[in-house]
Amino acid sequence: MQITTIKIYGFGKFHDKTINLSDQFSLLYGENEAGKSTLVAFITSMLFGFETAKHRYAMYQPKQGSQYGGELYFSHAQNDYWLKRIGGTHGGHVTFRNLTTDTPLTKDDLAQLLQPLNKELFFQIFCFGERELQAIFDLNRFDLVRRIQRIGAIGSENWISLTQELTASAGELYKPRGRVQPLVRLLREYDELSAKISTTKAQFQQYQTLQTDAQQTTANLTETQQQLKKMTGEFNQYQRLISIYPQYQQLKTTAPVRSENLISTADWQKATRLATAIKQLKQDLTAQAETIKQQQAAHTSSEAQQFYTAHQQQIDQLATQMPAMKQLAERQQSNEAQLATVSQQLDKLTQQYGSSLGDLKALTSGEQQQIAGLFDQQQHLSIERDSRADQRQERQRAFEQLRQKAASDTSSGMDLKWLIFGAVVVLVCLFTLSGILRTIGGITGMLIAGYGIFKPIITGNQQSAIDSQMALLSSQLDQDRRKLAILDQQLIDADAQVTQFGAEHGLQGFAPERWLDLQTDIGQFQAANAQQIRLQEQQNQLSQNVRAFLTQWQFAGEVISLSGSYAYQLQQIDQFLSERRDEGQQLHWANEALTTSTQRQTELEKQLQRQQGELTALFTQYRVTTLTEFEQQYQRDQAITQQNQRRAILNAQLSENERQILDNSGSQEDLKATIRQIQMQQSAKQQQQSELLNQSSQQQYQLQRLASSDKYQTLLQQQADLQTEIIVLTDEWLTKKLLINWIDQTLINASQGRQPQIIKVAEGFFKQITGNRYRQIIFTDQTVQVTRADDLTFDVGELSSGTAEQLYVALRFAFTKVMADVIAMPIIIDDAFVNFDRQRTQSAMAMLKQLAQTSQVIYLTANHDNLALVADNEIYQLAGKSV
Repeated sequence: MQITTIKIYGFGKFHDKTINLSDQFSLLYGENEAGKSTLVAFITSMLFGFETAKHRYAMYQPKQGSQYGGELYFSHAQNDYWLKRIGGTHGGHVTFRNLTTDTPLTKDDLAQLLQPLNKELFFQIFCFGERELQAIFDLNRFDLVRRIQRIGAIGSENWISLTQELTASAGELYKPRGRVQPLVRLLREYDELSAKISTTKAQFQQYQTLQTDAQQTTANLTETQQQLKKMTGEFNQYQRLISIYPQYQQLKTTAPVRSENLISTADWQKATRLATAIKQLKQDLTAQAETIKQQQAAHTSSEAQQFYTAHQQQIDQLATQMPAMKQLAERQQSNEAQLATVSQQLDKLTQQYGSSLGDLKALTSGEQQQIAGLFDQQQHLSIERDSRADQRQERQRAFEQLRQKAASDTSSGMDLKWLIFGAVVVLVCLFTLSGILRTIGGITGMLIAGYGIFKPIITGNQQSAIDSQMALLSSQLDQDRRKLAILDQQLIDADAQVTQFGAEHGLQGFAPERWLDLQTDIGQFQAANAQQIRLQEQQNQLSQNVRAFLTQWQFAGEVISLSGSYAYQLQQIDQFLSERRDEGQQLHWANEALTTSTQRQTELEKQLQRQQGELTALFTQYRVTTLTEFEQQYQRDQAITQQNQRRAILNAQLSENERQILDNSGSQEDLKATIRQIQMQQSAKQQQQSELLNQSSQQQYQLQRLASSDKYQTLLQQQADLQTEIIVLTDEWLTKKLLINWIDQTLINASQGRQPQIIKVAEGFFKQITGNRYRQIIFTDQTVQVTRADDLTFDVGELSSGTAEQLYVALRFAFTKVMADVIAMPIIIDDAFVNFDRQRTQSAMAMLKQLAQTSQVIYLTANHDNLALVADNEIYQLAGKSV
């Protein structure tokens, strides 16, 4: 990939910034805070996405309000691309296009183009600065291999993580220089236990010798016990032969009884069974004959059933109409009930209103509204007149009260009662009270006496007010009288209109207040009357249909007894049909039972003949004629059979060897002499067994005593247990180590063996940058070593900072150069040579020029001296001109 143009909308301190880069090598110069690190962050953010708010200091939000984001123009694999990324979720909103083919692309296409790189891996390989140079002190073979594998084998990140987990897990089991790991601890314990076993082994020799003797004694004891067991068997055998010797002699002297045509137990059982079956069959045939006789008696049909059979076709045709006739009868009953209800309703209305209700015509809706309006007018006028009359009465009573009051106040002069009462109060207070009470009492008495003197003046003023009120009330009474006269006339007119409406509609016979309620009853009366007529017509039609149906049944009138109401006659017909069905079913069942019984009788007769034939054949076979003779012959044959069985049992009890023993023995005494000899031998063996048991007990006691201190066996068992644990842990450790080696080898193969190539290229770069001072780079599991030209070897930690940084630069350049065949990305270097001297800085710049032949190199620096090392057209000043 080669970046040609960088266009920044807004990113950190940059806004509306455009940078055009040269083809392969570009040096971007700027003093401190010129934006070099910001520019590196912009390039990586454009390629791999903006940081989120979780790392807000790495987001570089624009400081001057410009739009967050920008554009990149770059070429890759002979195609030109345009990438635009602005602020948004998931790393920003991306617009991506292939300018060569003019094809729009997606964010996934960009990620696919950058595979297998992500931002972290890009910084580890293609982008570094002064701080990254310090990583050389922590770099080892595993870090180098891991970076190679992450680039060379896509998807190897999970395998590398697994390798790290397995390495840590294996290290927890065993480390060559470890002390606390389980396998190391067990091996140390095993060595200590082996030393203890060597010391204890000498004490074990005596125990082993005694154990060998005890085993020999046990073998001798086992052999003796087997011989005793054999003698016991022989003793038991001779005892049994002695007991059966008389029977054996009888067997030898008695010849075997042979007989032909003996009655076997099976034939005797068969004959007994046949005789019992024949007897039972004869009893069953007698019972079956009686059953058939009873069934034949029950097979006769009644006279009604015979009539039904004679007229079955006609009756069955009429029977098909019965369900319909039943429904008609049910409808008749329903209609009768409805007619009764309607008649009750009509009678109730007639009793309530008389016979004239049927002559009335229901008022229309308009007429009802009209009479309702007249009733409302009457009610309103009546209420208003009553209210006005009550008001007039109230005013009349008020007028009378004022008139009476005016008459009572017409007298003039002083009121002696109030005057005398006031004088009395003054005298009482004067003679009975003292102080302030006398003063207050005297003033009160004077006020009362003054009221009696001036009352005519006060009364005169009140009389004037009463006259005014009486004049007002008189005027209002005149108005009420005129209004009442008007309301009375309006009521008379309203009553006349109501009377005229009642005469026009024939309602004068009813009270006006019932006229509206009467309309509902008129409607109910008319509806009930119409329903009564309709129901009566239906009832007549139903009766006619039922009557026609019953007429067709007159041919069976005597048998069915057709009389009474239609419903009763239908019930009689239905009962007749039900009885005929039941009787027909019973006759059918009786016929089937008779047929079954007849068949059963025939079958029993056949069985009887067959059983009698079999019994006769048995009698013929054994040349007898009756069952009694058969029984007697069977008893004689059984005696012969038992004798033969005893002979067979006796033969079965003796083996050929036992027969020879019995044949060689002249008598029972010979057998008894032999058994006595066996007893003597058995006693000797039992004595020998007892001695061996005592010897074995003593040996076992000594073994137990020696084994009571089981130190040697315990140590051996502990050693075996330790061996088992060590083997298990060793298998687990080897499994993990082999799996680690397998994963490493697989990933190395997938990386096409780039590690030796990278080290070789790095050695060339390091040799060049150090002026041939160092010639070899060696990676170990823990660190990196270098060999100087005079063959001295140094760890990276022993090098000066400048030399260590030069080693790191050589490795990074070599890594990038070798990995260019997988993916070529721009190499971004941010002031990485600050600790180099002049000569080595020139060498490093020469290497960059050499590296730029295969990959684009972007070098950012704040060192003005570096400008003299490159061409002018390769320089871009961040705070100056735009190239």
